[in-house]
Amino acid sequence: MSIDDLLIEAQEAQQQIWLIRALNVAERTNATVTVRLSLTPDLFVQIFLSERSGRFSLALIGPAGRLYGRDREHGVWHRHPFEQPDHHEPTSEGMSPQPIHQFMAEVEQILLENDLI
Repeated sequence: MSIDDLLIEAQEAQQQIWLIRALNVAERTNATVTVRLSLTPDLFVQIFLSERSGRFSLALIGPAGRLYGRDREHGVWHRHPFEQPDHHEPTSEGMSPQPIHQFMAEVEQILLENDLI
C-alpha cells in the first residue's frame, strides 16, 4: 500500500463509517504518513505507514494509551489484543485489501462489546 492509497482509503472510511468524526493527517513526509481518525473526544485511531520499511500500524488509542492494535513489521503481522494491549500476539492472517475498513470493523465490535460508545 502506498501513502496515497492509504489516504484515499482513510477519506473513504471517514465518509462511510459512522464512528469517524474527523480525519487529520498528523504528519506526512515523502516516505511516511500518520493519520488520526477521531471517534470520540477520548478515542481515536492512529494509522502509520512507512513506504520505505513497509511498517504499517493501526491502533485504537484512549486516554491511557493504546487499547488495541495491529502492526506489520518486517512483513509479519501481529496484534495487540484489547485485553492486553502491550502484548504482541502473532497472527497468521494479514489484513484485507482495505485495512482501514477492516480495522474499523474490529474497533466498532470492541467498542460496542465493552460499552465504550
